[in-house]
Formats: sequence, C-alpha cells, structure tokens
Amino acid sequence: MTGDVGPRAVIFDWDGTLVDSAEGTFRSYVFVFDSFGIPYDRSRFAETYSPNWLSTYRAVGLAEEDWPEADRRWLLHFGRESHALLPGAREALSRLESAGKILGLVTSGERERIMVETRALGVADFFAAVVCGDDLPHKKPRPEPLLHALSMLGLRPEDAAYIGDSPEDMHMTRAAGAFAIAVPGAFPNHEALAAAEADARASSLGAAVDLLLERGKERIRSS
Repeated sequence: MTGDVGPRAVIFDWDGTLVDSAEGTFRSYVFVFDSFGIPYDRSRFAETYSPNWLSTYRAVGLAEEDWPEADRRWLLHFGRESHALLPGAREALSRLESAGKILGLVTSGERERIMVETRALGVADFFAAVVCGDDLPHKKPRPEPLLHALSMLGLRPEDAAYIGDSPEDMHMTRAAGAFAIAVPGAFPNHEALAAAEADARASSLGAAVDLLLERGKERIRSS
C-alpha cells in the first residue's frame, strides 16, 4: 500500500462481509434444490458453498440447463428474506469515509439485487464504485472485478485494500495486486479462508478498520 496514510481506497465484499446473508443464502439454496429434487442440508452447504453460485450448482449436480431457472427461484426466495447489516458495518464505513478513504464494493451478487439492498440498508452513498457479478464476463477469484473497480476510481492496485470473507476474495485481491484483508464471517468457509494467504487477518470489520488506520499512522511516524 502506498501513500503517507495507507491505502487511498478500501473496497468491500458484500454478502457475509457487510450484510448478514449467510442464513438467507442457506435457506434459499434449500428451497431451490428441493424444488429440483436434490437433497441439501448444512453439511452440503459447508461442502459446496462458493460465492460463485454456479460452482455450487455444479457441485450438487444440478443440470446446467436448469441453472437459469434455479437463478430465478433463488432470487425469488432470497428476496423474501429479511436482510441487515452486520454489527459494526455502518461504523466501519463511516470511520473510513471520515478518514478520507475512497470506498467501493466488489461483489459476486447480481446488480439488481445488490443495488436494492444497498439502498434499503442506507449504505449506497458510501460507495464511489460498485462492480457486481453480472457486470463482467469473469467473476471472483479472477482479478478483473477488482481491477475494473479500481479503474473506475482512477487508482492503482497498490493504492487499495480489499476486505472480504471468502478465499475467492483473497485470491482475486492478490491476483490484482491489492492488499487483501480476511474477516471470517458466517459462511462455512473458514478453513479455506485461512489457507488463502491473505495479507492480513482481522477478527471483525472494526478490527480491519483499526488495522488500516493504524497502518497509516505507522507510515506517518516513520516518515
């Protein structure tokens, strides 16, 4: 990370990082796979979960021709779920904004859903750039979504940190050349996240913000 006060931009994942959506995701998968006659429980959730839902479809054996209908059913059910920001999420965004950081969002979720949720939860105005899973041909863990967000902001990868809760987040960030911060969440991917070689790990969003702001102070002290 360059600059006298740490990264100029902090980019976030959405599901599981800022918004509490793990249980809603699980229930929506149960609904969808049951409708196709595919058994699905928490052990299968742990075995097959990926922010790239097409990987989950493939892992549970859903026929590829059924994927578009599965998407429709998943979004229908997920839209009936209630959603809330994770504890400390709004404070984390506010602290970084107050510190002069440029904020962005890079998520695997579909744009229509993400924009509805960010507005409903009152955080849409925090983000100067938003890249969603259906905006580009390639999704996480490829670096293109994060690189596209940084291009929208006119920034280099070394000017940015990314905070996420999945190994795909970390692989994307490291491939892009930004600073990767892992914050374990409620999705069943903690072992894979620990093995993903993040640049830093934090126990919570607040701790991740502390790390970034303290890193900036250390640069000032050493200058």
